[in-house]
Amino acid sequence: MNHLKKYLSLGLITALIFLSACTSNNTGDEFTEEVTVEKLAITSFDMLSKENTFSVIEANIQAVDSLVICLFSSVVEFSKINPIITFEGTSIEYRINNGIFNTYTTDIGAFIDFSYPNIVDFKITNSDDSEFKIYRIIVDTEQPILFNNSEISIPDSPINTAYNGLEIDTWKNVGNYPIRLTLRTTEYKDVVIPETAASNIFSTTLTKESDIIYPNEEGEINVFTSNTSVTGLYSTTALFNLYFNENLGYVVYNDVSTSEYVKNIGYRQAELSLKGNLID
Repeated sequence: MNHLKKYLSLGLITALIFLSACTSNNTGDEFTEEVTVEKLAITSFDMLSKENTFSVIEANIQAVDSLVICLFSSVVEFSKINPIITFEGTSIEYRINNGIFNTYTTDIGAFIDFSYPNIVDFKITNSDDSEFKIYRIIVDTEQPILFNNSEISIPDSPINTAYNGLEIDTWKNVGNYPIRLTLRTTEYKDVVIPETAASNIFSTTLTKESDIIYPNEEGEINVFTSNTSVTGLYSTTALFNLYFNENLGYVVYNDVSTSEYVKNIGYRQAELSLKGNLID
């Protein structure tokens, strides 16, 4: 046994530390212990419903560990969805509304109720149950706003008069989450105006008695025009850009919030065509 002496001085206190080096019959041999880290991840997420099949389009890491966004291309029955999941890990379970985790099965017909207000989480665990990861699943349709008529024509209106088309038509929330209503849409495309006119004259709002419209509820469409003196045909398309507030669990449109919880998760724009003729 070889001894190595080292002196360390700190103020008035002196400590003597002895370090011993061990030798073996195999001098020069190095021993390396390999540690295998078990991966925990969802690698694919297919969702089977009565109507169609859809694969996950986006996964964002959030405070719940991971937030998985699944948007169907059409409206489905959110209460009867069969998720087919492949994952890295040893076991996978699910829970609804922060309840007890249940064994997950891929059996066809083993539907899970994803409909609002249910919150569905999946938990992946390693082999000795020492580590796990939770995925919260957001399920919706790409286009939750359905207009009763996607093209609205207002009656011929006199110039120098503002038109107020309150409750001119209706719309419905066909998605899986509440939609918070804001004052009005701010984006328009395909603006057509008379040659001597200054700008688009239309504006529109979606309303209801409250500022939240829940799944399967209907609301009103309101169309307004500004005061202008130029006769002729005016038309445009109002655009509703949809975002998801992951903290509160609802959809917002044209949101100007700087909140980190308001995300663009892949909703398609809702488009409403507006047309009207101004006359003397």
